[in-house]
Amino acid sequence: MKKIFALIFVLLFVAKIAFSQELRNVDSRDFAVLLSAEVSINPPSIKLIWEKNELASQYRIHKKRIADYAFGNEPIAILDSLTTEYTDPNVLPGVAYEYEVWALQRGTAQSNPMSFWGFGYLLTGIDVPEYDQPGYVLLLIDETMKDALSSEILRLKNDLRAEGWGILERYVPRTEQFDGQAVKSAKQIVIDEYNKYRNDLKSIYILGRVAVPYSGDIYPDAHPDHRGAWPADIYYGYPNELLWTDVSVNMTVASREANKNIPGDGKFDQSSIGTSLASIAVGRVDLYGMKAFHGELQNPEAVLLKRYLDKNHNYRNGQFDYEIAGIIDDNFAAHNIVEAFASSGWRNIGSLAGRKNVKKADFFTTLGTESKLFAYGCGGGSYTSAGGIGNTNDFATKDVNAVFTMLFGSYFGDWDIDNNFLRAPLATNPMALTCSWAGRPHWYYHHMAFGYPIGYSALLSHNNTNTYKPNIVYTAQYPNGVIFSIGMRNIHTALMGDPTLKLSPYSVPSPDLVKVSVPLGESDDIHTVKIEWSAPEIATEHHFNIYRSTDEFGKYEKLNSNPLKGTEFIDTLSNEDFYRFDGDIYYLVRTAMLETNNSGRYYNVSRGRVGSAFVTSVNSKTTFNSGIKINPNPATDLATIQFTNGISGPTEIEVVDLSGNQLIILLHSDLYAGTHTVNWDLKTATGLSINPGVYFVRMKNGNKIYVEKLIKM
Repeated sequence: MKKIFALIFVLLFVAKIAFSQELRNVDSRDFAVLLSAEVSINPPSIKLIWEKNELASQYRIHKKRIADYAFGNEPIAILDSLTTEYTDPNVLPGVAYEYEVWALQRGTAQSNPMSFWGFGYLLTGIDVPEYDQPGYVLLLIDETMKDALSSEILRLKNDLRAEGWGILERYVPRTEQFDGQAVKSAKQIVIDEYNKYRNDLKSIYILGRVAVPYSGDIYPDAHPDHRGAWPADIYYGYPNELLWTDVSVNMTVASREANKNIPGDGKFDQSSIGTSLASIAVGRVDLYGMKAFHGELQNPEAVLLKRYLDKNHNYRNGQFDYEIAGIIDDNFAAHNIVEAFASSGWRNIGSLAGRKNVKKADFFTTLGTESKLFAYGCGGGSYTSAGGIGNTNDFATKDVNAVFTMLFGSYFGDWDIDNNFLRAPLATNPMALTCSWAGRPHWYYHHMAFGYPIGYSALLSHNNTNTYKPNIVYTAQYPNGVIFSIGMRNIHTALMGDPTLKLSPYSVPSPDLVKVSVPLGESDDIHTVKIEWSAPEIATEHHFNIYRSTDEFGKYEKLNSNPLKGTEFIDTLSNEDFYRFDGDIYYLVRTAMLETNNSGRYYNVSRGRVGSAFVTSVNSKTTFNSGIKINPNPATDLATIQFTNGISGPTEIEVVDLSGNQLIILLHSDLYAGTHTVNWDLKTATGLSINPGVYFVRMKNGNKIYVEKLIKM
């Protein structure tokens, strides 16, 4: 049973479709326009290039800026069948544009003539600024892996920090079987972090056996025995819990027990979340139940996760050798061509790797001897196989030399089952890092060309309605055209793998030897920190960016508003910031370099280098032994602090330890100038007695700071 989901697209400008060329059989590639771009600076222009398709009679080009929700209704150009390029002079340097190219075509499918539009998408621009502030990623980690993967998780955090991510690390109970309460508990962590960081929380990275949400009454693979609730990790990407209910769906005919969905069972009703958009990208690395890979391994799941994190680190650090190219293994060529499942592969790989760098090839045969950045395969499926490609055992026993993979076929899009075919690439050697069920719905990866992480594409593909189109087909029932796409906006859209990964994270050389010096010199209200680094040897135009954080793995805020050409930066801190930054302060330095790829020219950024220093206003421009007297000193259980404030106004007395950590505020009040007294029982703000040692009593009065040492016996 086939369904046409979501969109009937009426083409008001089409009155008659006429073709004169000889017809041939339609292939999934015909539904994709494989695009490249060449950019010019003076005068600014962008030239789009595509290969001639003998089935095409017309091309239409639409355009938008990346932040725009939709392409304009009116094309910027209508071109004839002989045209294979278009130059747009109406562009500005530094602006990222998306182009949508339509190709009107006519061929035969199952001996019947058919007319349709194919589509291509490209993100392009001239010297587009770097995408270098991704936000926070929330690591949701199976708590049983905390010790087994401690060194790998720390390494992952360092890799994420080097690419600009702030890291939130949370451990959750291992949940092997469906547990609705565990799902909600994990979601509450997401909600709590979202409420703290709001739109800065960009990604959720699930590592290990974390509770799997189920939702809906769907069967996007068109098998009625597979109807019911499907795994729905996108549930974690909606911080609004009120969107989800468990009161109406009552589906008990599914052959797989986990797909059955009845009111009150902890599985949600929603097949789609209507017009609401997910706001957080979700990716899962969950190798539970992948028994085909176990062999004689001890603690096999931990070993497989370690293998994944090892190859993840190797990719991020440039230790993979591959061709920027891709393959398509399409075993649905003669089946349901109107959906053209493999067009997801052609469309995306063509735009990212280049229209001449994607070819038809057998999946395992090719990837066993050739290394590619991308691979797509589809065929009639089971939970553990896809016809014409292979099965999970093939992933367990053969090398797969591709980084970003897409697979499509029946059943295995429901990925929460032992030896699942969609999760299998993540467990294999030596390179595969992501996989998506691309075909129902189609996926759109073209933003990765300019440094966007794959999680951005996952979120965009889930939220997509008709901004990005896989096809428009003319039929007797829909003479004005219909988009054939099952699964669009459904809750089963899922990314297997690390959502923070991007293309070529290592291609720009990093700066080195980051040195932080503090203090450099101050006035009464200004404090400075000097950051220096060594520049890599690069002939291409480049600059540097510098970022600051008071948390080693927190979000690093960009400090320079203009590109830095030199190798040093002076960070100027006000008194307010200086007090707020008491403790370690971290600086991240990254190189930004112009790169040209198949899509255009943009600034890519390197992995960052970190330097740190200890900053405390105890060591700043303070006056010791002036204005403060402590009696007794050393003290055992009570100290009387006498202080003289020089001016009337806000006065604060606080106690800090040797690291600058605040223990207690003893006084915060407006006082007249003069001598005052406060007593301290040598306890912290939480009522704990301080340990024997050295502490500092600090008074702030106006723009002056006075400090006296206190010894606890």
